Amino acid sequence: MNDTSEGFSIASFRPRGGWILAIQVVVAVLTTLGLSTWQMTRGLEKSELRDVYVDRLDMPAITGNEFVEGQTYYRKISLLGRFDENRTFIVAYQRHLGQPGFWIISPFDTDAGLFLVNRGWAPVQGSWFHTPSVETPQELVEISGVVWPSLRQSSTAGYDADGWPRRVNRLNVKEMARITGSHEDEIRLLPESEGVLVPIHLSFEQGASTHWSYAVQWLMIGIVIVFGYWYFALRRTEEES
Repeated sequence: MNDTSEGFSIASFRPRGGWILAIQVVVAVLTTLGLSTWQMTRGLEKSELRDVYVDRLDMPAITGNEFVEGQTYYRKISLLGRFDENRTFIVAYQRHLGQPGFWIISPFDTDAGLFLVNRGWAPVQGSWFHTPSVETPQELVEISGVVWPSLRQSSTAGYDADGWPRRVNRLNVKEMARITGSHEDEIRLLPESEGVLVPIHLSFEQGASTHWSYAVQWLMIGIVIVFGYWYFALRRTEEES
């Protein structure tokens, strides 16, 4: 009597639906699980940032000497100095209440160094291609704002153009800091500050719930893939046999 187990090899084993389908299903499921895990992790990170945002905004304002680059974000800050109107960045494609416009960002010279100050929003003046003209205080002024973290760095296109003011299509605080020798954190002015234009709404836009919903969606896609494989490759094969 022959022992059929001795002749078993992986080559003789063929999953229902074939190897190609089985491998595709495994890869698809692992991908969806990976994306779901990544979205969940990002959601937890955003949730922690939200807590930091709320707690730090309630703290007293710091001074330039108390500022620590990359660590004092979401803290209110008071600075005494002068705007450098000769090196202003005009950031295009910024909206306010649905209206197109620009952000005006200028270096602010203080005893604690140069700070990149977002003075706020300016509307389109005439044509979209016309660089807006705004008044800049020439005297020594005291400004109040919030240290805003540079969570994302976008394209550097247009940052090395000749002449000032320098119009760019994307906000890239790190590149602005490199060009001007400023600190790499953005200061967004509060509505009551000197030198403010139309103030930017200081809302926390890093929603954790969005990432968690994406995590659930990817997980559901993975479940659908497994169910589809079970139904079409396994269950139907058993019914036909």
